Amino acid sequence: MSRGATRKHARGPEPSSRLSRLVRPLRMIIAGIGLLAAFGLVLVGGWKLAQLPVERVVFSGDLGRVPQARLEAMVSDKLDSGFLSIDIEEIRAPLQALPWVFKVVVKRRWPSHLEIVVTEQVPIARWGDVAYLNQQGEVFAPIQYEAMPELPLLEGPQGSQLQLMQRYQYIREQLQPLDLEVVALQMDQRGGLVARLHTGSELVFGRGQLERKLARFMGVYYADLADKSERLRSVDLRYGHGLAVAMGTG
Repeated sequence: MSRGATRKHARGPEPSSRLSRLVRPLRMIIAGIGLLAAFGLVLVGGWKLAQLPVERVVFSGDLGRVPQARLEAMVSDKLDSGFLSIDIEEIRAPLQALPWVFKVVVKRRWPSHLEIVVTEQVPIARWGDVAYLNQQGEVFAPIQYEAMPELPLLEGPQGSQLQLMQRYQYIREQLQPLDLEVVALQMDQRGGLVARLHTGSELVFGRGQLERKLARFMGVYYADLADKSERLRSVDLRYGHGLAVAMGTG
């Protein structure tokens, strides 16, 4: 060894370095225990929340034809599973199936209430002898059918409800200035239309060209038939460029 050279002695790790190596795993263990404890609290809390009972059911909506007592009876036996675990669809579906019910919405209201919003069917026309049409053109048939003569009568093949309702609304709007009211509209299997008016007379449109045929009738009515409306029995508009009028003797 040359003169003046110094020997370096190997030194062990510093105490602070050893301590940091011990503390780091300990921190990880403590953090893991904390996470497990928090997760356990969440599970326990969630289980307790799920067991909270439904304390009250609130019904809202314009309930005229659907007795609230019947709704309450249908719901009461489905409330045992708890506020959060209760099956909303299991409650909603049977109520939705009631004949006079158009729509049902079931909502949870914290912390322990259910709100059930019921929208009833609004009949805008009679459909045949035992059913109605609602505002969407859908057929519904309550068990206890009422004739409701103030509603127009629509009759047609299955699946023609919406089309027939649209035809009825168009004819009604066009005839209003003539003070003629449509009380019934029928469609046969081939699509031919016959309208019955409040005066007892009939307008036979047949198939197609409804707008043109109706305009033809209105022109003739203004010119020749308005003062004879009480004796008017039928107007056949199935001709290409004319019409046939049948008058009564009364």
